[in-house]
Amino acid sequence: MRGFPHLILLASLAVLSGDHALAEAPFKRPHMHRPHHGCQIEVGPVTVPRGEELTECTYLKMPSKRDMAVHRVKIKVSGGSHHVHLYRPADPTLNLADGHETCNMALDFSVWQLVLAAQDILLDWRLPPGVAFHFRAGEQLAAQTHFVDNGLLRTPTGEGWALFNLYSMPPRKLRSYAGAIFGQDRDVIVPAHATSTATTRCLFPKPVTLLAITGHYHYRGVRFTAGSWDGTGGEQLYEQNGYLDPPFVRYSGDHAPTVKGLQWTCTYDNQTDQTYKFGPFTDRNEHCNLFAFYYPTDTPDEFTTCVQKDGVVTTTVRGQ
Repeated sequence: MRGFPHLILLASLAVLSGDHALAEAPFKRPHMHRPHHGCQIEVGPVTVPRGEELTECTYLKMPSKRDMAVHRVKIKVSGGSHHVHLYRPADPTLNLADGHETCNMALDFSVWQLVLAAQDILLDWRLPPGVAFHFRAGEQLAAQTHFVDNGLLRTPTGEGWALFNLYSMPPRKLRSYAGAIFGQDRDVIVPAHATSTATTRCLFPKPVTLLAITGHYHYRGVRFTAGSWDGTGGEQLYEQNGYLDPPFVRYSGDHAPTVKGLQWTCTYDNQTDQTYKFGPFTDRNEHCNLFAFYYPTDTPDEFTTCVQKDGVVTTTVRGQ
């Protein structure tokens, strides 16, 4: 594992950019003023081979000397970023050396718990009053970053960067912690010369109120829809058309839906001779993932997964 000299802290989010957005995101080290209350995290440079892609895991400790309730996240990304995720370990005593290594496959959900994920080249997300993400002082963190220089994404400088601002609020104002949902369809198959779909439905152990939702697929994806699911039906809440700029839909107040579960469908258009299956690489695999955030949680570090594999959907709540 190599050393990583430019880390200051870390929170993470998934980020997605497209060719038409390049003018809005100069390919250089990003800059933001540091929060007055909170912290700033820099990840990079991540070296991206020309014409290829790289998923890297960066390991570091939360440098804050006290627990933080983060009620706002602001992110800037430079490079063709397919996603950035922030995880904490299921074992709070885990202690890894700072550094980074290649990690192309999804992290093991029994070992790592998602905290943050998003898909914008510039995101400024303020949670509803009294709701915040929990970060423990000095805890182990892992950031998974996926930078791409092929297909619809480009990293012309050969270096990817991500800069995050985490804004904390006084503990006395906290009324609920936020949790993350990682939904993943591992049965995805996109046949050659066809339009096809993949759908996943999951029920949660308890109803939750949504804070945000976003969809995620690879280059063959042309439409992503998501909505509530109660076991028999539901209401559509999210729609993405095309590959670039997946919406990051936020909810607050009376507009925030309370759901018993979620369902999502990916539509693909594959006019090549190749059949694409679930996997990490944008040029030769496909995804049908859903990321959502919710409250209230039963514990500060709650994380929910909904995974479909071999036709079976398993929903698990971790961090209890």
